[in-house]
Amino acid sequence: MIQINQNLAKRLTQEQIDILIKSVEEKNEIPIRVVYTQEYWDNIAKDSDYQLANREISALKNSMTKLAEQLGEKKINIIHLGVGNGLEIPMIINGIGAKNIANYSIVDVNPTMLEMSEKKLQQNFPEITTKKFLTDIETYGFKDVCKQTKKDGAEINIIFLIANGVLFSNDELVREIYNNLDENDYFFLTLELYQEGKDKEIIKPYLIPTVLDLLGNGIKLIGYEPKYEEFSAEIDKINHLLKIYYSPSNDKTKKLLVLHSYKPNVEQLNERMGNFGFVRVFCEEYSNIHTCAGLYTK
Repeated sequence: MIQINQNLAKRLTQEQIDILIKSVEEKNEIPIRVVYTQEYWDNIAKDSDYQLANREISALKNSMTKLAEQLGEKKINIIHLGVGNGLEIPMIINGIGAKNIANYSIVDVNPTMLEMSEKKLQQNFPEITTKKFLTDIETYGFKDVCKQTKKDGAEINIIFLIANGVLFSNDELVREIYNNLDENDYFFLTLELYQEGKDKEIIKPYLIPTVLDLLGNGIKLIGYEPKYEEFSAEIDKINHLLKIYYSPSNDKTKKLLVLHSYKPNVEQLNERMGNFGFVRVFCEEYSNIHTCAGLYTK
């Protein structure tokens, strides 16, 4: 029987608590979406050892010219999944051009970070209509996000998933994205790729103290007091996933999966996208930072 830390669980909805309990009991997994808080994420964002973010932001910047050329003067709406503190918002809007954006929908499970992103949009880009969705898209609501984004806006949605191999590792969510694309819509993502010989470099950002503090936030919810040395990592080269585990020192028989992030090579990525039905517009690989940016349609 799982013992939930009721004090820490106050920030979760009953639905999220139920998801946590079910996931631990049935899959020995702590769903990453129950661990995010502004405090922990801010610490990661400021950590110079968190090189993954730098690589994916670089891929976003490098790809914006190609994306803008593809769109031309089309009027579009943006759906920004897992927007967090909104770091990428100015890069996206300045890259595409504010005059070409009707509605900008921000989607996240963390209300504090969602408010930060909303404030950033409204203060810096008041000419763009902001739509805010406090939604766990891995569980419900994605269809409504897409529908509401087009309401009183443009006829074309672009769904952005930036620097989020964790969300992208969820097949059901990727399928949901595909199912809710209309004929003229687009899906844009940046993703760290797996590169032979780079295992340690890929794993390293996930085992730094600030990230382990975040992951430990989920461990504490179920009654443990985690230590850094109780976490381990591996790259599952069969399923193309980086996996982070927690095993308490006093019970090595227990092994909880606390994070999994999709890490394919570019060929495996495009094969997976094709299997879902996506049509590739472009997929730019930046091999020096083993990262890519891709644009897809239905």
